[in-house]
Amino acid sequence: MKKIIMAITILLFFSLILAACGEEKENSNEPKQTAPETNNEQDDNKPEEDSKTDQEDENDSQDSTGADFETGADDQLDLGIGDTGEFDTTLGTYEMTVDSAELVDTEIDDVLPKFDVFIVLDLSIKNTSDQALSLDDLIVSMEATEDLDMSGYSDISGGFDSIEMITGTIEPGESVSGQFITEAYASEEYYFRKDPGNITGGSSNQVIWTIKADEAQ
Repeated sequence: MKKIIMAITILLFFSLILAACGEEKENSNEPKQTAPETNNEQDDNKPEEDSKTDQEDENDSQDSTGADFETGADDQLDLGIGDTGEFDTTLGTYEMTVDSAELVDTEIDDVLPKFDVFIVLDLSIKNTSDQALSLDDLIVSMEATEDLDMSGYSDISGGFDSIEMITGTIEPGESVSGQFITEAYASEEYYFRKDPGNITGGSSNQVIWTIKADEAQ
């Protein structure tokens, strides 16, 4: 009898130990909960930093497109042969004069016009800014067209030996002369102007010459 009581006592003892160990293990597996860390100073500064970043992005975009540039010259939309136009651009200021115009429907340097005629313009350019200007940049932004609502034709003088190409650099106060040539369809009048894309981008005022076919030599 004593042995049975002893055995039961031992079993109860070990049962209590196992139960205690199981409870301790269960408690150790529960995730610990901690209060979330907060940084009021960082949160307060975040909107200001985001706002500053947006403003900087806007400024960078405006600088790249020239949207902040304000031209100091008015648009001149009704010039003719012999008239001088004044340009105020992101590149600098300069004057351009269409000294004469010629329509050619025959070969020039053994080349026939792909359309109806060649338009050959004699130009004079004066640098009125305080820095040197690239003539190539000035000419590439010009075009001729038969319709102001349509795109125009750019200079192709580089393909002709007999055409006096306008290229190189022009110093402040310096004047140069040369020729602009392109092809066009037959029309009663033509227009020589700044590429409208430059005007839309805000990089220049607009200057347009009207060249009547019966006035071109």
